[in-house]
Amino acid sequence: MKGKTFLVISCVVLMSVLAASASMAAPCGECHKEWSDKVGAQKVLHSPFEEADCEVCHEDHGDTNKLTLVEDGNALCYQCHDEPGEGSRVHAAVEDEGCLGCHSPHGSGNRALLLEVPEDLCIGCHDDPTSRSVKHEAALDGGCVDCHDPHSSKNRPLLLKAVPDLCAECHDGLMEGKLHTIIEEDGCQACHDPHSSDSARLLSGPAEGLCQECHGTMVEKGPVVHEAVSGGTCTDCHTPHASKHRPLLLSDQPALCGECHEIFGEYDKLIHTAITDGACTDCHGPHESSEAKLLRAPYNTERYPGAFKPDKFSLCFECHDPSLVTGKGEDGVTNFRDGDTNLHDIHVQGELKPNKYGIVMRGKARSCAGCHNPHGSSQPHNLVRDYECASVLCYSMTFYPLEDGGKCAVGCHIPRSYHREGSAVTEPQAAN
Repeated sequence: MKGKTFLVISCVVLMSVLAASASMAAPCGECHKEWSDKVGAQKVLHSPFEEADCEVCHEDHGDTNKLTLVEDGNALCYQCHDEPGEGSRVHAAVEDEGCLGCHSPHGSGNRALLLEVPEDLCIGCHDDPTSRSVKHEAALDGGCVDCHDPHSSKNRPLLLKAVPDLCAECHDGLMEGKLHTIIEEDGCQACHDPHSSDSARLLSGPAEGLCQECHGTMVEKGPVVHEAVSGGTCTDCHTPHASKHRPLLLSDQPALCGECHEIFGEYDKLIHTAITDGACTDCHGPHESSEAKLLRAPYNTERYPGAFKPDKFSLCFECHDPSLVTGKGEDGVTNFRDGDTNLHDIHVQGELKPNKYGIVMRGKARSCAGCHNPHGSSQPHNLVRDYECASVLCYSMTFYPLEDGGKCAVGCHIPRSYHREGSAVTEPQAAN
């Protein structure tokens, strides 16, 4: 029984000692007990106070009632805590008010010994940046210190990392590929407010005009404007952040264009090399153009466009040499020849033959589009399968490749074949 009594008494004494150490040890506790008990009840305690090691910060002042610190101001805190790094920008609150402007030196009900919860503490000096209708979740859920270092940083404005690296920690999926130039140069905040905004997606202004601040209207020349521009938004085709497809496209061409435009027929397997080796925008302006179908240069698609002039087909001749039409077959400028006769010349410039007065004149000239599909076809050389006039079928064409040429069965003349090693032939009278 005596042994049990001794054990109980020992436990009580030990608990009393521990309780005393949670507040303040003698001799400080003899004078400051009431205050230390109150501080000791706080949720978060400064380790020197919790360990009753007052002399880490205070000199023994006896009964002079004069509180004396072992160092003045922030120098005291820097005995244990890291000073701002070299080249860092120091928070004005640290420089002007010192550590005690935000922290309690003994105990607090808030993390990091803060005098108030972080959100309330910061807006004691800073205007509330989350007052507008659309709020950044990071500013609400994590408080300011999820993005800002409260003491010092090498990044303005006291950011934990430079932008866009900081933003990418949460928004990583937006930063894959080539970055938008404005992000590289000015950061995400060039378009977004990092705290709150009255515009969707925290944009710094209405989306309709934000892109135009740097890029202009993109429709200054006209008069043909892409419906995706006049009736949509920039982000229907472009990502505003980063992309693996230039220029910041949502996907590659022609897949992106094909989401709205029917580019190829069901059986078109032979694609124009301008598309396979280039892009739709090599021939079409993506925003506006002075030419029909947003073409970058003239491309006459009339069945009979009149006398041949290269500038009627400037678009084609940006890649193809005009000698395909104007050259002689014996020069090897084209494979579409019968012997030495350039059959492009006969089709596009018109056949040379005498009229009823014996005057040699050109027959009807035809356009490139009369035989070739500019996008793709199920036939070699991108030859059309069906040719329409004002949405009405004018004629069909079937091409048969031959070893040294080909055969064409088409509605505008009887089936004819050509042979590159054969003798020159004259095209029969074309049907109207």
